[in-house]
Amino acid sequence: MARPAAAGLWFPRPPEPLEVTLDGERRPAVLTTVDPWRWTGRVPASGELHAGVQAVPTVWRTIRSLRAWVTVRSGDEREVLDVVATRGGEPPRWLDFTAGLSRWAGQKVTLEFAVRLDGLPAAYRHANVVAWGPVRVSAPVSHARRHRPNILFILVDTLRRDHLTPYGYRRDTSPNIDRLLAWRGAVVEEAYSQAPWTLPSVASFLASRYPGEILGDDPNAYGLPGALPSLPATLKACGYETGGFIANQVLHKGNGFRRGFETFYSPPPGTSDLDQPDAAALTARVLPWLEGHRNAPFFLYVHYLDPHDPYDNPEIVGGRSSFFPDYHGRISGRDVQGIYTGKIPLDDPLQDREQLVALYDSEIHYADRAIGRLLAAIPREILADTLVVLTADHGEEFLDHGGWKHGFTLYDEQIHVPLLWRWDGRIPAGSRLPGVVRLLDVAPTLLRAAGGAVPPSWEGIDLMPALTRRAPLPRLAAFAQHMTTGPLRAAAVLGHQKLILFNARTPYTPADPLQAYLWTKDLARLHRVELYDLSQDAGERTDLATAMPGEVDRLQPLVHRQLDRQLPGLRVIASGLPAGSRLRGSLVLDRPPVRWRSYFLAMDDRVEMRGNRVSFELSGETLAKGFLLDGVTGVEAVEARLDGRPLPVSGVRVGPGVPWRRTGPALRLWLPGDRRPGADRSNPETEKRLRALGYTQ
Repeated sequence: MARPAAAGLWFPRPPEPLEVTLDGERRPAVLTTVDPWRWTGRVPASGELHAGVQAVPTVWRTIRSLRAWVTVRSGDEREVLDVVATRGGEPPRWLDFTAGLSRWAGQKVTLEFAVRLDGLPAAYRHANVVAWGPVRVSAPVSHARRHRPNILFILVDTLRRDHLTPYGYRRDTSPNIDRLLAWRGAVVEEAYSQAPWTLPSVASFLASRYPGEILGDDPNAYGLPGALPSLPATLKACGYETGGFIANQVLHKGNGFRRGFETFYSPPPGTSDLDQPDAAALTARVLPWLEGHRNAPFFLYVHYLDPHDPYDNPEIVGGRSSFFPDYHGRISGRDVQGIYTGKIPLDDPLQDREQLVALYDSEIHYADRAIGRLLAAIPREILADTLVVLTADHGEEFLDHGGWKHGFTLYDEQIHVPLLWRWDGRIPAGSRLPGVVRLLDVAPTLLRAAGGAVPPSWEGIDLMPALTRRAPLPRLAAFAQHMTTGPLRAAAVLGHQKLILFNARTPYTPADPLQAYLWTKDLARLHRVELYDLSQDAGERTDLATAMPGEVDRLQPLVHRQLDRQLPGLRVIASGLPAGSRLRGSLVLDRPPVRWRSYFLAMDDRVEMRGNRVSFELSGETLAKGFLLDGVTGVEAVEARLDGRPLPVSGVRVGPGVPWRRTGPALRLWLPGDRRPGADRSNPETEKRLRALGYTQ
């Protein structure tokens, strides 16, 4: 029996709205039978049809082939617009096509959508087994009528800022990024990621929050908490069509990264690191979505995995990069993980390192080609109304500070990232923005450009006044945290000064041989306090912490204030202790603590617990330090003596912490206020995918 539907639609049987996932790409769709269905309506000027179709996976395993086509009827005129086809036995992927309707502009037409499934069992003949999604007739919106931009957010995983052409790199690794973004928009000079690896970094900038406030303390459980508004969800609420295409398998729907995306692709479970889509393959997935949504305000997030290891792509021939063709060693781009874990030695460290850098640079060049193709696919009039941003989640190390890859240190090669903006007619072409910017500032900037209200929970600022030169960039401090296994590492950058703190006294037992190997390397190369002047020492070779204690004292509140917002426990923190002095004291608590934890204690500092009494002895130095006590809510008595003389002690208070003021020697005790929302905790799929990438064993 024929069934009429609203808005000119007609189906022979009731359709079924549903979200359908094919080959990792999830879309909103309508399920129909194999019988044709129709739409009747008037074609707008410059109108075009975009459609996607595929048989549902349960049926695809039984059919021999699929053929779909659209017929347009206008009066007695009939024309087949397009035909798509594929054979059975192949992985079922969405089949997309776009057809122009300009010749019928202003006319009332009927579009008939038909499909043939060869080999379809009789039991499925009248079942809803064909997924159509999306299907839309649309027309470009004129520049004069647009009130908000399209938004294209391009992220290149593991991309070092100092290896890009717009930042003065010695090799021309990124001519398209340079020509299409840097020359046409703004280059941000000093942008910082909030974590040195993908999952916490992306969670941070999508939710505009520091990762330590929103994630748990177990990297395998990390995700994007559902309680927090995210960039794609807020833009969707503003009426944007949202699409997310992510090549990195650790960002999947199970840990919240699909939230807010109407169309979402992430590699399916079980995908190996070698099978994750490269830049060309991901772009091929993106272009059909872009064709189908370019006439409506869209938010498109494209997350390229190149140049994450292994360093390999079609530009690398015979294991050699065109940037270093004369290499004669045995190291290839697939050896990076083995070198990182200490299982593959380097025969010629200088030449082998240069080989890996060249292969990495070829990965950047390959990703740059795909980005050029992506931007070239956007019609000029659409691109004129599109706000484009390109950045990276983190960088990559090549023995810059004694290690490889990323995730464990906070030196600039891992957290100093590129950030480029283009918005024709708004952001001056060829401009450069000096000053420190955080990646958590990206989401508020995009949302405000879209006309949305920034959620109160977001911590970033709107950069657009500075990018458009309507106002100077505020003086910002960037905070970063390592957010993976092992004791806490935290850093702050203000101006050109950078402070890195390492909580090495925290008891730590590596969980597997890989973590044990990495921990041994970290103990050998990291210091408890490091200070660098980036204006004079971009490579962070000269540690000024001992020579410039005043700068350590000036910058350390930037770290302490942020950590105070995320760490649990009663704080017992000493500050302003003169060098060479000794602070001895004790606390009587309302109950025995569950445990004590170091807060940047030196190796000769001492803390002892006996029942509900805690004794301590701390050496004098510039750095504020102490310990945290879990499981207590009150202090009954405190005694503290600095070199035998009583030391002022601030009373216990409850709240967001105490001001980190330099007020002379003092011992401060306080309890934190309410903790920020944490991550969704149960996520074995994340642990599995991290293991597949070699982060755990």
